[in-house]
Amino acid sequence: MRPSRFLPSIVPVAIACVLSYTPLAQSQGAKQVNALTSIPDSGRDHIKERNEWFYRGRVVHGFPSAELRGRAYQSKVNLRKQRAASLMQSPSQTSFSIGSWIPLGPVPLASDASGNGTQDYHQVAGRASAVAVDPADSSGNTVFVGGAQAGIWKSTNAAASNANTVTWNPISDDQATLSIGAIAIQPGNSDPNKTVILAATGEANNSADSYFGLGILRSTNGGSSWSLVNSANNGALSFSGLGGTRMAFSSAPNQTNTVVSAMAISSEGVIDGIVNSGTTRGLYTSLNAGQSWTYNALVDPGGATDESSATSVVYNAAAGLFFAVIRYHGFYSSPDGVNWTRLANQPGGAVLSTSACPPQSASNNYSCPIYRGEITAVPTRNEMYVWYVYVNAYGATVDGGIWQSVNGGASWTSISENGITNCGDILGCGIEQGTYDLALLAVPNGGATDLYAEYRLTLP
Repeated sequence: MRPSRFLPSIVPVAIACVLSYTPLAQSQGAKQVNALTSIPDSGRDHIKERNEWFYRGRVVHGFPSAELRGRAYQSKVNLRKQRAASLMQSPSQTSFSIGSWIPLGPVPLASDASGNGTQDYHQVAGRASAVAVDPADSSGNTVFVGGAQAGIWKSTNAAASNANTVTWNPISDDQATLSIGAIAIQPGNSDPNKTVILAATGEANNSADSYFGLGILRSTNGGSSWSLVNSANNGALSFSGLGGTRMAFSSAPNQTNTVVSAMAISSEGVIDGIVNSGTTRGLYTSLNAGQSWTYNALVDPGGATDESSATSVVYNAAAGLFFAVIRYHGFYSSPDGVNWTRLANQPGGAVLSTSACPPQSASNNYSCPIYRGEITAVPTRNEMYVWYVYVNAYGATVDGGIWQSVNGGASWTSISENGITNCGDILGCGIEQGTYDLALLAVPNGGATDLYAEYRLTLP
């Protein structure tokens, strides 16, 4: 039996991962341990050894691979220019044949880094950080996927009944960065060859291998070619060091050029010194389908809001509003993607009440506990869901719950999470690493709603 329209089924999707421990501010992917919980020595992480193993293959002469790849890309461009100039000077010179390359991945790989079975999670694959289905292809076959450090991949037979026959092709390997955080497709187009795609580079999940971005990639031909927008506010604000979390286009008539990108800081951007006092996190809006961007300074009761990471944004077509969540501030809405207002009623009851989560968090004193939130809206219905985690006074990650609104965020109702919090695993389930990995998606199923929740387990 399918759930009723306002009682969605929740389908949890668990992804297992073990990452090295660093403070929360630098690594959301670290294993979170409650200081009040006794853990036997055999269950403790080998922090030093894991860190040494992880960084051994990712740092060369003190530089992270993200920066080295950027330098290599620039060198490649320079060499191409030199070669082209050389061929023009010596037209009779025989050119080298480079042959042809056949992509062999992505494919699952063995995961036992220890060599002795203590970290064996069998066959695993890299993180897919973004996915978008092209509405211009009515068959649903054209799908774009972004990898945390794998670039953008495209399939034109993604709806095949046999998953083994689906083919994927890399379409952004010639770009300066392969770190992708979010993908959005402009609505209203009916020709897949003219699809406008935006991809916010940089993964802002803040694990030790979440590499920083260099801007927003834009394609006007379904991913055949790309241009990079590397700054906002007419060049005054740089996107370098940031990572995209979510992007959303307006689907309102005559407003499909409006798109909002939620941006946060990537840990590698901090480590490599790319993030500086001029780096601005938060919400950025484009009114020309991604050609240029402007930072949106939020204003709360009491004055301007200090800059903080935006962790999600969505457009609710039925309500005619954008909705976004800002770390340490709460949930906001906007009718045009430019002017934002803090929701009068925050989801979560007392946790995000005015007293517990004041609208003005001067100098980012973390007076509002919300750390990461996700938002999803059901197409064609004024039905929306949010899921968030917050950090308590002891530094522990706490589940803020999943909440539903059917009136454009005016009020919220709690959705049961029993299937998530009681999944049968002896270690427990839920959001122990929800600060690192959290996703929510509502899909209409007739008059019902299927709600997909992704979280991360903590392993011994």
